[in-house]
Amino acid sequence: MTATISYPHGKPEMLDQIHRAAKMDTSVENGKQIIEIKEILTFDEVNFIVKQTTDREFEIIDYPARSASDDGIKGFVGDHFRMTINVKENDSFRKIHLFIKTLPLVNKPKADCIIENKFFKREALMFQLFEEMQQMGGQNSWYRKAFIHNDKLLVMPDLCVQGYQTYPVQRYLDREHTLETVATVAKFHAAVANYFSQKKFEDPGYNFMDIYGNIVNEPPMAFCDSAWIRAAAKLSNNLLREFSFKWHQFAEFSGDLEETLYKLYVQGCNALKEYENTLNVIIHKDLWTNNILFKYKNDEVSTAVLLDFQCIRYAPPAFDIMSFLYLNTSRDFRDRYENEVLQHYFSVFKDNLNELTKNRLQDLGYDEETFEEWCEKARLFGMLLPIGIFPYILMDPKVAQKAFDDPDTYVEYLEVDRSAPVISHARENALYRNRQLEVCEKFVETFVIGNVTKAEIM
Repeated sequence: MTATISYPHGKPEMLDQIHRAAKMDTSVENGKQIIEIKEILTFDEVNFIVKQTTDREFEIIDYPARSASDDGIKGFVGDHFRMTINVKENDSFRKIHLFIKTLPLVNKPKADCIIENKFFKREALMFQLFEEMQQMGGQNSWYRKAFIHNDKLLVMPDLCVQGYQTYPVQRYLDREHTLETVATVAKFHAAVANYFSQKKFEDPGYNFMDIYGNIVNEPPMAFCDSAWIRAAAKLSNNLLREFSFKWHQFAEFSGDLEETLYKLYVQGCNALKEYENTLNVIIHKDLWTNNILFKYKNDEVSTAVLLDFQCIRYAPPAFDIMSFLYLNTSRDFRDRYENEVLQHYFSVFKDNLNELTKNRLQDLGYDEETFEEWCEKARLFGMLLPIGIFPYILMDPKVAQKAFDDPDTYVEYLEVDRSAPVISHARENALYRNRQLEVCEKFVETFVIGNVTKAEIM
């Protein structure tokens, strides 16, 4: 059985999906843009979106689009745009503000990588499952519905127009934002667990991975034994040698630190998987600040919603929580508040479970103590994720666009060595340098020196 990825609420009338696929697949040729921004959506797609927002007769006046990346790159697995649909209904006018993500229009190597790694298919699957969860009566406070989702395109309401805000990327989250976010993640995990419980109740033989494993397994150029991971180890080694005052201490414990890191990184990658006889859910696996939007009331954070489900995996929930902590909080914060954060997560998670799931977790012997044990098992991956993506996501957006969105160097930096642009920017930007150093040094202290020390004691 294979997954079917479709438009929500049925296929839009007169929409030629074959034309859409052909247009997007041929949008880049030798690094040159073929289609224009105004052609991002067809008229039938725009009409389909408006129909989802009203039961009244309407006239589409126009629908201008613009790049969302005028001040630098917004994300690394697609091109991003904003569109405003101007609509006339009777004698009144209104605007529908959209956020659009497409396959790259200029960078063909990047587009090929995204297609090979099924990033859009993953996100389309997740929105399909969201709709199924809602039909089952599940809560959806932790995400916002998409108008269109398929393997080449995502169209959503522009939440920034609705008052949601991003958190500054180079700043660590404080306690309030952290607790609000883990509560949202807990609701997401609980909703997925409830969905699986219902599916298993209806069909005891139901197996999510049998149906969707071809989509949600780790893609070939990501967190697995890959050229990308080897390049990450090379970069970590070069960063530490260039900037860390602890470099000589680290080198003493490992004659070839780069090779040691590479083996540990592969070990961390292999840890992220489905496990038998415990709770597995769909995890987000990309919970950095650009993928979390906040809304405020009286200057206090009141809501957090999750975005960008292109990296989903099927694994124990702890992998999301530990990677979230290392992606967004400081070493000092984790020392002070990690236990509180884990307890808060599990409390909200437990409060959002239905009876079927509570019974299933009881049968599995999955409780708060088990969850905390899984957090320790997930710590290696939790540190590895920021080590892998910090060089991209923490870089100044304009610098990142030049460094990592150039068709001529895209593959080299992806698969061989990205040290040059990263170290160059680290020399100029202390926050960029220090965030990476902190997690790299902590990783070496915990899993290189710590393992050597344990071996000597034993």
